[in-house]
Amino acid sequence: MKPPANRKETMKELLAPDDTRDALRKLGGLLFGIGALMLFLRKGEDYGAFIVFLVLAIPAALLYGGSVLSDRFTGGMRPWQAVHSVLGLVFVPLALLQFVEWVGGSASGWNTFWVFSVTAALGFYAGIVKGVRFQLLAGAVAAIVAWSGLWDELLSNGLGAHYGAYRGLLGLFSIALLAAALHLWRSANDERVIETALSEGGDRRLWKASELLTGAGIAAVLGCGLTVAVLIVQVAGTGGIAAVGLGGGINVPETSVAWDTLLLLVSLGLVGLGTMIGTRGPVWVGAIGLLLFLFIVGADLDDATPEPNDLGIWPLVLIALGLLGIGLSAVKEASLGDRPRRFLAELKSRRR
Repeated sequence: MKPPANRKETMKELLAPDDTRDALRKLGGLLFGIGALMLFLRKGEDYGAFIVFLVLAIPAALLYGGSVLSDRFTGGMRPWQAVHSVLGLVFVPLALLQFVEWVGGSASGWNTFWVFSVTAALGFYAGIVKGVRFQLLAGAVAAIVAWSGLWDELLSNGLGAHYGAYRGLLGLFSIALLAAALHLWRSANDERVIETALSEGGDRRLWKASELLTGAGIAAVLGCGLTVAVLIVQVAGTGGIAAVGLGGGINVPETSVAWDTLLLLVSLGLVGLGTMIGTRGPVWVGAIGLLLFLFIVGADLDDATPEPNDLGIWPLVLIALGLLGIGLSAVKEASLGDRPRRFLAELKSRRR
């Protein structure tokens, strides 16, 4: 047996950074995780609850735990560790929900809240402490689910009976994530990434904060476009689109011109911010929001008696605003100059 003092050196040697070995670890972890998920999907109904729990818990521990705890041997998080940590986080809620089933509980209400709270905490830990940027977004999504599970338990008859309140709660959570993104952006010293032939330079802190911005966008778009989100879930649960025409009991929250307008503004803001700071996440969420807006307004769902074939006022308003924006872009006096950049620089320099 080697003396304890040599164990750390042994682990450093085993996990020493090397492009080929790192690639093998990365691909091996992906294959192992996919294989475990396939085993769960194919045999989850045949095995006992405890065996299924092990099928999910072991990859969660090996992939997530093994990656976030091994950075002290590798001198920092390597790409293979980032991949392992993200894939391992996928297994965490699956394993915890299976644990709930094993002990005789149900995957709803308080159990949804604590399971996804743990998942969110692990995601934020890997994102903030270990520096795995995508984990911040994964943690934000898990936190949205936990937040929804909490209020599904607290509100009488669940969220389905309080869609209006749920929209407001999602809005509050979106604001909280925006505040967290701003704090993350401003809280530490600059982390500049030097531009090379293989990667663009930029502000790593800003990139990290953008993941929370993406999470805030998801919460906001979900709240504003709740009509379509609930429609998709309920259609899937009632056997597809055909069930709608066969009286499948589809019950969706009402929308209005105000919610449609807010959805449009939020989506445009996400696309604008994402393109300005150079990150794709907010842009993709904003694009999805615009598609939801197009579907809701195009199908005239904000009317008590939808008439999607009528012209309505929305096409005219959108075309007019679009032409106005393009026209103003040609007017030199419409420019704010460097004032937006100076405002951001001043905001960034302030310390709480």
